[in-house]
Amino acid sequence: MRIKISVPTSALQRDLRKAIHTAMQLGAHGVQFDLRSEVTADHFGDSARRQLQTYLSERNLELASGHFPLNRPLAEPERLDQRLAALNSAIALASKLKIRCLTLQPGELPDVESLQRGILLQILSELATQANLHGVTLCLLSGGEPAAELKQLISHIKTGQVMIAADPADWVLQSRPYITEFRELFGYIGHIEGRDASRGGGREVPIGQGEIDWNELAALLTEMGYAGWINIQRTVGNDRVNDIARGVQFARQLFMVGTP
Repeated sequence: MRIKISVPTSALQRDLRKAIHTAMQLGAHGVQFDLRSEVTADHFGDSARRQLQTYLSERNLELASGHFPLNRPLAEPERLDQRLAALNSAIALASKLKIRCLTLQPGELPDVESLQRGILLQILSELATQANLHGVTLCLLSGGEPAAELKQLISHIKTGQVMIAADPADWVLQSRPYITEFRELFGYIGHIEGRDASRGGGREVPIGQGEIDWNELAALLTEMGYAGWINIQRTVGNDRVNDIARGVQFARQLFMVGTP
């Protein structure tokens, strides 16, 4: 099994180059860029992109994924046109950077028979069309929803491949059996968020300090043949950089990866 470890540069340093250098020092194999506010089409033309890719290459780092954070649910009518225009711009930029996975959180999933569900499917289908044209795969971040519901959603999208960015911490926080949820999504997982959580107090905790049995999860990923990225993430806390650093070392030992 060859699982590669990435870290989000937006969680490391405000300065992008310093964040990339920190990622190398931590022992990550790649980085995830925030394509909404950190690396954008407005500020990264052809020359800037080439310089960025050279800077990564010199540090033996890959571009693992892009992330596009949303302030509102994807299908919310307010400012929908602007939201979709920004997402399409991010998809095009991801393609130019040779990023193959773009993660986003679509928001709470509407009821299956609701009008809002149909609208969400239409939007995702349109985005999948654009992503497919650019060689990018949309990876929807799980927000604790049942895996069967996530699988049912993306099975209705026929215009391009859409995968799931699995986040075991969210399933823990929703009191769902994360191992069962991973099994349900066999063949549908395109990205994994490396977070941990504790139901006591309902909070995210540093990786390895929560309720996730990472040895069991690693065995399952081996069984499933997963060979993608695990993005070591820490979204809360006063020592996020060091928590991510310890998480990278934890993951390197767990998955027995070599020196990048």
